[in-house]
Amino acid sequence: MGMHLAFDVDPATFDRILARLRDNGVPFGNHPAHPDNGRIDHPLCPRGLFFVDAARNLYEVMSPA
Repeated sequence: MGMHLAFDVDPATFDRILARLRDNGVPFGNHPAHPDNGRIDHPLCPRGLFFVDAARNLYEVMSPA
């Protein structure tokens, strides 16, 4: 696995990121061990997700609501 990059974003930005992931068919999930389960109920905040890029970097995006 590559690097882990985490971002805390506002709700509107989270919605845009989620829409782009869905539009481009990028798998995402709510846990680093399951970055492809399609869930956004992050264990540490109201909404959050993880996804992996082609270089195996793990991205984490979190939002307060």
